[in-house]
Amino acid sequence: MNRYCHWLRKSTLSVLIATAGLHTLPANAQIESASLRGKILNEEAVEEGSEVVAVDVARGYTYTTRIRANNSYTFVGLRPGTYRIHLSGQEAGGQEVTLRVGQNARLNVNAEDTATNDTSGNEMTVTQQDVQPTEEILVTSEQVDSFQGGGVSTDITPELMNRLPQINRNFLSFAELAPGVQLNQGADGSTSIRGGAQHQRGVNVFLDGVSQKDYVLKGGVTGQDSSRGNPFPQSAVAEYKVITQNYKAEYEHVGSTAITAITQSGTNEFKGDIFYDFTDESLRSATPLENDAGEKVASSQEQYGLTLSGPIIRDKLHYFLAYERKNNEDPRDIIAGSLSGQLPAQYRDLTGRKVSQFQEDLFFGKIDWMINSSHAIEASIKYREEAETTGFGGTEAVSYGSSKDLEDTRVNIKHTYTGDGLENELRFTYEDSFWRPRPLSTGYGTILENGGGDRILAFGAGPNFQNKGQEGWSLQNDITFSDISWFGDHVIKTGIKYKEVTLRSSQQIPYYPQFYYNVEFDGEGRFDLVQPYRVEWGLGIEGTDNLGSIESDNRQVGIYIQDDWYITDRLTLNLGVRWDYEETPAYKNFVTPDDLVTALRDWDNIQNAGYDINQWISNGHNRDYFKDAWAPRLGFSYDLDTDGTHVLFGGYGRSYDRNQFDYIQIEQTKGTFASTTINFEGDPDNPCEGSNCVAWDPAYLTPDGLAELQTSVSGAGREVNLLHNDLKTPYSDQFSLGIRSTWGDWATELTLSRIEGKDGFNWLLGNRREGGAFFAPGTTWGAPWGFNPEGYGDIILANNDLETKTNSVYLKIEHPHYNNWGVSVAYTYSDAQENVAYTSNYALDYPDVSYYGWQDAVGVPDHRVVATGTLDLPWDILLSGKLTWASSSPQQYTNCLAGNDDCFLDRIEPDDGDFSQFDLALSKHFSTDGVVSGSEFRVRFDILNLFDTHNWRSFDLYSGSPGDPNPDFGVPQRDLASPPRTAKLSVGWSW
Repeated sequence: MNRYCHWLRKSTLSVLIATAGLHTLPANAQIESASLRGKILNEEAVEEGSEVVAVDVARGYTYTTRIRANNSYTFVGLRPGTYRIHLSGQEAGGQEVTLRVGQNARLNVNAEDTATNDTSGNEMTVTQQDVQPTEEILVTSEQVDSFQGGGVSTDITPELMNRLPQINRNFLSFAELAPGVQLNQGADGSTSIRGGAQHQRGVNVFLDGVSQKDYVLKGGVTGQDSSRGNPFPQSAVAEYKVITQNYKAEYEHVGSTAITAITQSGTNEFKGDIFYDFTDESLRSATPLENDAGEKVASSQEQYGLTLSGPIIRDKLHYFLAYERKNNEDPRDIIAGSLSGQLPAQYRDLTGRKVSQFQEDLFFGKIDWMINSSHAIEASIKYREEAETTGFGGTEAVSYGSSKDLEDTRVNIKHTYTGDGLENELRFTYEDSFWRPRPLSTGYGTILENGGGDRILAFGAGPNFQNKGQEGWSLQNDITFSDISWFGDHVIKTGIKYKEVTLRSSQQIPYYPQFYYNVEFDGEGRFDLVQPYRVEWGLGIEGTDNLGSIESDNRQVGIYIQDDWYITDRLTLNLGVRWDYEETPAYKNFVTPDDLVTALRDWDNIQNAGYDINQWISNGHNRDYFKDAWAPRLGFSYDLDTDGTHVLFGGYGRSYDRNQFDYIQIEQTKGTFASTTINFEGDPDNPCEGSNCVAWDPAYLTPDGLAELQTSVSGAGREVNLLHNDLKTPYSDQFSLGIRSTWGDWATELTLSRIEGKDGFNWLLGNRREGGAFFAPGTTWGAPWGFNPEGYGDIILANNDLETKTNSVYLKIEHPHYNNWGVSVAYTYSDAQENVAYTSNYALDYPDVSYYGWQDAVGVPDHRVVATGTLDLPWDILLSGKLTWASSSPQQYTNCLAGNDDCFLDRIEPDDGDFSQFDLALSKHFSTDGVVSGSEFRVRFDILNLFDTHNWRSFDLYSGSPGDPNPDFGVPQRDLASPPRTAKLSVGWSW
C-alpha cells in the first residue's frame, strides 16, 4: 500500500507538471465560466483561416477561436459578462451578448457581420433574448435558467442580488430561489443551506472555481458550521449558480446542493462604491417574550463597506478590492424548562431576551492580468475574521455561553495558457481556516433540573473549549479540447487535482466542572438547591500529553473527464466520470490500545450481540483508504421543436461527499482527554450506586476540593468511540427528467427528481446486556446504558448506515424583468424519507438502524414556494418583494403513550408549523453628476416579514405518559424561526 501511495503521489505531480505546458485558451472551468458556440451561416463568404473574435466589453480582453471545417466555432472558459462577437477583419460591427456563470449559449453569425439565431439563414437583429441555448440555457434579460444536461440549476444574477429584499448581506440567502433548496436559520443566528433531505454538510460552494469545503466541521463550507457571519463579501460576488443535483464531473466533495460563484473583476473604468445599512429594536416589532415583558430588548445590526476597482494597465491589468464590516447585537430568547413550581426571581432574571454580540470583517482583493493572447494570470485573496458571544439561548443563560473566534484565509492563483483548440488552466490555492470557541465565564457550571431529569436552566462556566480547522495547499490542472468532431462536435475536459491539508482538532469538553442539581430534591413543586447529585469534568488520561488534541496530514487526489457531445443541433449528451481518493493517516494508522482490546474481546455481553467487535479494532494495518469513489455523471437534452421552445432534459449522476474529520478525530481524542463523572449520595430522584458514588462535600465546588476526588483518569470508565475498519464515503445518486419551455415572455421548467443518499456517517451503541440483548426482556425501548466492559464506559461504534430518499417535483415559472416588471415562482413538492433523523448522527436508541424504519424526513416540508416580483415605479423608484411559504415540516418525538418500556420514535407535523414570510424593498437613486460624473446616491428601505407572522422554531414534543397524554403536545414554544417585522435603512454612493 505504501508503494502504491508513493507511486500515486509521484504520478500525480508528474501529470501536473506535464500538463502545465500545454497551449490553451483562457481559463476554462465550467464551474466558474461560460461557453458560446454557433455556426457561420453564409459559409461561402468565410475565408480560409478566418476566426471568430470575442471582446470582453468591460475589460478589453480579446479572445479568438478558429472556424472549423463545418463552419462552427466554440468559445469555452469565457468569464461571465458582456462580449462583442464578430468575425476577424470585421471589427467595426459585431453583436453584443451577455453570458452567465456556467452558461452554454449559441449564437449563429454571418460573414456580413449580422448575427442570427435563425437556422434558415435569414438576417435579423439579435437581442439578449434571441441568443439560443445549445442545450441548457434560456437567456433572458433578468435571469438565466441553466439546464446542464440532467442538471437542475438556477442562476442568481446581479439584478436579483441588488433588488430583492435582504437584511444580512449573506449572498447565499438567495439560494432558496432554487427549487429543492432551503435556507435555514438556527436559534443562534447561524444560517445553513439544505438540499432535499440531506444534511447541510453535503453542500459545497465554489468561488472562482475553488472548493470552499470544510473538511473538519459540518457546515458544508468553512466558517458556516455555527456562525451568523457571511462567508464572503456580497459586494465582491458578481453572480452565482445554484445546482440542485446532477452536476458535471468537475464538481468535487458535494453530495447535496452545489453553489458556484464568480467574483467581481476590475474593468477599464475606475469605479467605487460605499454603503451603510442599519436596523435596531426601534425598527422591529416586539417578539412574544418581549410582549410578555412589556418592553423590547436593545438590539442593532449595522453593516458598511467599500469597493474599489479599475485598470492598472488599460486592457491588460485590472484590480478589484472589497471590504465589508458587520456589527450585530442580536437578541436571544432564554426560556426556563418545565417546572411544576415557581422559578425563584434570582433565576428568572437570567431568562428572557438577552443580547449576543457579533463582529465580522471581510476582505477580498483580486488582480487580473492578460499578459498577451497566450498568457493570463488571476490572483486573489480572501480574509474573514469574526468574534462573537454565543452559545446561550433556550435553557442556557448568557454566562453559560461561549466567546467564539473565527479566522479564514484563502489564496487563489491561476495561470492560463492559450493554444489552438486546447484550453489549459493551472491553479494553486492555499487555505487557513480555524474556529475557536471558549467559555465566557470561569469557575464551574450549574445545571438545574426537575425531578424527572429535564433541564430547567444552566448558568455559570460553560463546557465548550475547542480549536478546529484546516491549513494546506492544492495544485490543479484542467485541460479542455474544444476542436473534436466525431459524429458531431465534442468539448472534452479533463483535470487532476492534488491537495495536502493538515487537519487539526483540539476539544476539551467539559473544560470547566459541571454540577447537576435536582431542584425538586425536597419534593415535587418545592424549589431548592440542596446539593448536586452529579459532577462532570474533563481530565487528561494517564500516559498521554496531547489532552484532546490531534492533527492529521491529509492528502487528496481527484481526477475527472467530461465530454459535452453536441450530436446534432437538437441533441446533446453530457458524459462524465470522476474519481476521488483521500488519505487520512489519523484513521488508517490508529492502533486500538491493548488494554481496551482485551477488555472488549473478553466482554461476554457482546458474544451474541449481532455484531463482530473485531471490525472496529485496529492494529494499524487492517484499515484501507476508500478507493471506490467512482462517480459517473450522465445527462442529455433534446430540443423537441428545433427552436428551443421546448427542451427535454434529464440525467443520472453519482456524487461522493466525505466523512468529516470532526467524526474521525473522536476515536483518538477520547483516548487522551475524557469526561469523568462522580455521583453524589442523597438525591431521592437520582439514586447513587457503584464505585463512582461518594458523599457530598461543599469543598468539591472548589478546584482543590475536586482534585481530591480525581486528578487524572487511567482510561477506565471513559466512553469509547471506535471507527469501523471499512469506513466508506457518503454519496448520493441523483435522477432527473424535465422539460423547459418558453411561452412568449414567460419561461417554465418542470422537473421530476429522485435523490438517494447513502452511506451516511452515524454512531451506534455497542453496549449490550447479559446474553447480548439490547433491550430488557419484554420491552422494546430502553438502551442498555451502563452495561459496559469492565473498566470502561459506554461503547460507541461508527458505521455508514444513514440513508435518505427524496422524490420531488420542481416547478419554475418566470417572467424576466423587462417592460418595468418581472415575476418568478419556484415551487417544490417533496416526498422525503430517512432512516434516522438527519439532525443527529447518533442512532443509539436501537441495536442498529433497521429498527428505526423509513420515516418522513425531519425539517422537510411537503410543499414549499418562493416567489419574487420586481416593479419599476414612477420617479425611478424600484420595488421588489419576496414571499416564502412552506407547509408544516415533520418533527421527531419519543412516543411513550404505550408505556415507558415500549416507546418509539414518531413524527408529527404541528398544526402551527407552517412557515410564511413576505419581504419588501423600496429603493431610489439620485444622480450626483455635480460631484463626480456618472455617480449616484441611493437610499433603500427593506422590510422583512412585513405582516409580522410568527413562524415557530420549536414545539412541545413531550407526548405524555400512559393514560395521561400531554394536552400541550405540538403547541409552539416561544422562540421564532424568522425575524419579527424588521425594517432596515440603507444608503450608498457609487461612482
